[in-house]
Amino acid sequence: MSKIVVIGSGINGLSAAALLAKKGKSVTVLESATQFGGAVRTEEVTLPGFKHDLFATNLSLFAGGGVMAALKDDLIRNGLEFVPSAKPYCSVFPDGKSIGIVMDRDANIATLTRVAPGDVESWKSLTVKLGELAPHLFPILGTELPSFAAAKSLYKTWRAIGTQGLFDLIRLLLQSSRAFTDEHFVHPETKALAAIWGMHLDYGPDISGGALFSFLESIGGQEFGMVLGKGGADNLIKALVAVIKENGGTLVSGAKVTEILTNNGKATGVKTADGKIYEATKIIANVNPSLIPNLLPMSEAEKPEIAKVKNFRPGLGTMMIHLALSDLPDWKASEARGFNYVHIAPYVDDLAMTYTVAAAGKLPTTPALVIGQPTVSDPSRAPEGKHILWIQVRVLPLEINGTTWDQVGEEYADQIIENIEQYAPGLKGKILSRKVLTPTDLERYNANLIKGDSLGGSHHPAQFFFLRPLPGWTGHKSPIENLFICGSGTWPGGGVGGGSGLMVANLLSK
Repeated sequence: MSKIVVIGSGINGLSAAALLAKKGKSVTVLESATQFGGAVRTEEVTLPGFKHDLFATNLSLFAGGGVMAALKDDLIRNGLEFVPSAKPYCSVFPDGKSIGIVMDRDANIATLTRVAPGDVESWKSLTVKLGELAPHLFPILGTELPSFAAAKSLYKTWRAIGTQGLFDLIRLLLQSSRAFTDEHFVHPETKALAAIWGMHLDYGPDISGGALFSFLESIGGQEFGMVLGKGGADNLIKALVAVIKENGGTLVSGAKVTEILTNNGKATGVKTADGKIYEATKIIANVNPSLIPNLLPMSEAEKPEIAKVKNFRPGLGTMMIHLALSDLPDWKASEARGFNYVHIAPYVDDLAMTYTVAAAGKLPTTPALVIGQPTVSDPSRAPEGKHILWIQVRVLPLEINGTTWDQVGEEYADQIIENIEQYAPGLKGKILSRKVLTPTDLERYNANLIKGDSLGGSHHPAQFFFLRPLPGWTGHKSPIENLFICGSGTWPGGGVGGGSGLMVANLLSK
């Protein structure tokens, strides 16, 4: 019987393990940390009773993805419970204006008519466009690249939308967020509303490729809303772990893999820090691809086709600030209190400046802020009447010129709170406790978050789609026979979706 070892228990490693165990495969998951879940982790890091998602929080991709479709009954039976939000996001602006997007097209048109009347017709047309493209775009996210299935899907797309439609789609895939928003909107508020979604990944407004995410996420929020995990994102992790165990799989925490064992160019097992050896016929590395050569014998790691993966580039850094609050912020734009995400950009030029400054190794004065208010939808995450704030600071330097994150992290977090105070006066007086996780702290929690890159590698076109992580390492296969790769460093990239885990499971189920 084949033995499959999974290195790392991120969402993709656990998804692959659960799917394979369900199909009767012998699966062992090895995790170096004391908890399973990788970048999906919930802890009481401020005060007792306040449950914070330390890193990822939005589970929408998983809820609508292939792993959920395959394991839905098993996961629900093992405690998975989603909390949907019909008020997914809004953007607030210095003058007190805001644009909030809800799962109600008419309500959104009313909002835009009031705040950005010149963009009403474009918003309507983009809504129609998403409806036309969704049947062609979303299946690709669950299809191996490159593959015959992907080519077949592309052919079907061409048949459906024609040559001009296909060229328009390719153009969208290559556009920057600024080009996309300039083309479709006239109001700076609407442009910022869409462009900020590119910054959730590694797309400054002028980086090619950002338009797709600005389009999908801004309009997609209206169509699909947002999904959180009941009581914390680790609700999903606990359910996946339970599915693996009930199907005979084994999970070991505190088991740091130090070497992938090979014989004649084939992976044969792994060795952990305590000297234990786990033999395997197949190995799945849910590991940042650039770290894999460090786990291989020197004779393999120095081969050109192996060593080149070290050139896989990280995205820029992220800081997380977690607040325990006595009450929700009193936003100047009062309607913002009801949304799961509040974006502070505030405008496209600010996003561009932030990206340029961070890439140059300097601290942005007003970085883009993604502020999660999960207790709006899920009050179980805090004691009665209290709230938490999940603050993601995007984007930041991987290394700061002349200093370190350990030296300036808390001071910089103070500046971020001051920035939010301009939009929500009195916030500081509501803070009961806070926990700051700098980019350096992110890497300490999880070695795959290299220098605080929370995306598992930059998503720029040169290492995305069929080029992710880079040629010779695509298709979720490594140059080492029997060594497969998954995670956000592989297609379809970042986010809590489990897509690459599903693809690897499909490969090993044949």
